[in-house]
Amino acid sequence: MSSRPTASADLAWSLIWIVFGAAVFYGAWTMDRLTALNINPYTAPGLVPGALSIGLIVLGIVLLVRSFRPQRYGGATPMQVATPRLLLALALCLAYGVGLVGRGLPFWLTTALFVFASILVFRWPEHRVNGTLVRGAITALLCAVGTAAGVTVVFQEVFLVRLP
Repeated sequence: MSSRPTASADLAWSLIWIVFGAAVFYGAWTMDRLTALNINPYTAPGLVPGALSIGLIVLGIVLLVRSFRPQRYGGATPMQVATPRLLLALALCLAYGVGLVGRGLPFWLTTALFVFASILVFRWPEHRVNGTLVRGAITALLCAVGTAAGVTVVFQEVFLVRLP
């Protein structure tokens, strides 16, 4: 049995993400830019939500295109495939947001741990089957270090946000 969601689920979710991204972009675009306060344009309140909304729209379009590709799907329903992974993602995010951030460890380290654990956990079955566990762990570590460094630098130096 394949663990891929159906094409109709991909189509429906792609449209939901595109509409949601467009709504967030509209909200970000209409936010007050605080020009009367002469603030740096990189610190405008709608900048980060606007950038994230563009990412949601782009990824929604990718999912939309994928929904039209002819592929063989297994008999699993999208909920049978998505629910365990969704709960695992929720647990990882809660562990990161509630258990790690602001608890004494530097932000870059907690972010690296979160990204490393997320990649390793979600890719573990594939690496186990292919016999590439060490390679997968090294790749996860490199991605984690790069993500933590990138996020830290962008938020502290570009957006001037003090991180916990």
